[in-house]
Amino acid sequence: MSNLIVDVRVEVPGFGVDAAFVAGRGITVLSGPSGSGKSLTLAAIAGTIRPVRGHIRCGDVTFAEPARSVHLRSQDRRVGMVYQHAALFEHKSPLDNVALAVRNVGLAAARVVAAELLERVGVAALATAKTRSLSGGERQRVALARALAGEARVLLLDEPFSSLDAAARQAMRQLVRSLVDERGVIALLVTHDAQDVDALADRVVGYEPGQTVAATE
Repeated sequence: MSNLIVDVRVEVPGFGVDAAFVAGRGITVLSGPSGSGKSLTLAAIAGTIRPVRGHIRCGDVTFAEPARSVHLRSQDRRVGMVYQHAALFEHKSPLDNVALAVRNVGLAAARVVAAELLERVGVAALATAKTRSLSGGERQRVALARALAGEARVLLLDEPFSSLDAAARQAMRQLVRSLVDERGVIALLVTHDAQDVDALADRVVGYEPGQTVAATE
């Protein structure tokens, strides 16, 4: 897999960020104070917000380049996202939450893929449970399975452990590490927790308000 190259200006009302870094396979941590633009950067990579200039590329695929009016649809980027809160569909089972993200197959085949992913993240027994009954850690495991279900080449993790207790947080760190290594994906992790950085970072991109300032291996 090729690198993810980010070199963009992203703006929302009252704030903007200049982000420039290269992320390869493994886990790149985006580190810096709240409000410095880390989550805004992830939104630009995911395609939910358009940069005003620059480009985002993954290998030979251009996700966004305003100068050429390029803005690849989010669903065509093969980017998976896990948020601080799992954002699952409460009226659907864990199995069907994951199956919704499987690409280019019918429902029956999608459920087979979803079941395999739920097994891999350790919650196969909860496949048909009431989603609203899941614990925080269980919900994040389902969200992680869903993020990977679309054959993600880029995995975006926006404070995914912050609402978990210490035991669940440690278990999720180990799971994320093993899945990223196993699948060879490019993962970007936004976190304020030094233990997350120590446990997971292959490289760190530092932010100050409105800009990236440093990248270290």
